[in-house]
Amino acid sequence: MDLHLGGKTVVITGGSRGIGLACAEVMASEGCRVAIVARDAGRLAEAAAGVVSRTGGEVHAIAAELQSLEGVQAMVSAAQERLGRIDILVNNAGAIRAGNFLEIPDAQWMEDWSLKLLGYVRASRAVMPLMQQQGGGCIVNVIGAAARQVNPNYLAGGAANAALVNFTKGLSDFGAPFKVLVKAVSPGVVETERWESITVATAKAQGRSPEQVRAERLAAFPLGRAARPHEVADVVAFLASARAQMLNGLTITVDGGWSRGIYP
Repeated sequence: MDLHLGGKTVVITGGSRGIGLACAEVMASEGCRVAIVARDAGRLAEAAAGVVSRTGGEVHAIAAELQSLEGVQAMVSAAQERLGRIDILVNNAGAIRAGNFLEIPDAQWMEDWSLKLLGYVRASRAVMPLMQQQGGGCIVNVIGAAARQVNPNYLAGGAANAALVNFTKGLSDFGAPFKVLVKAVSPGVVETERWESITVATAKAQGRSPEQVRAERLAAFPLGRAARPHEVADVVAFLASARAQMLNGLTITVDGGWSRGIYP
């Protein structure tokens, strides 16, 4: 299936690793001109070079601190300068920390929400006028499954993700008259460095081996495994493509049937 993404320009936040890096590779393979964004310039440059080597595509590295409005604005300006326009924005940056509700300090809530929740809001607000002026565009938000799967030890992440599901739907109504589509992908557990580090930390806290904790977690998944980054990226690419123009305002769950709920 031709997704008709060739020549489209894409900005991907959190693009140096995990799902963001996989999105960059899929988009570049589809013929997109890609800009990946992260705070670590060295790691970012290495990631961009890797995608270019594997796909032969055009990939730009934009180092930016996305916890501030100024950082988000600088990212969008740099992306527009390098790409000429922004057809697709993939909001993916941000990993909210877990912890005991009574022990998480106020500053941690604000720091994590500034990157994930407000980072998505600010980036969307910065690109929306550009997309309106050019006659359309697409914003895809990567929102964790904790938006709908409540965990008392992940309230900061769950609340932010739930807010982003609402934000996605509301912004889709705002963008529709201008042909700016807004949608989201909601991954469950994904085989990334972050998941592995959480597994190791959990095992250490429980006095067990990482292998035991990993096997226990995998046993809870209907398919017997977690999702892989490229499987999430494939859905992101489809949603951003011309093949999905009648999909707007929705959040698609990508977790192999792990979530307990009847929603897309």
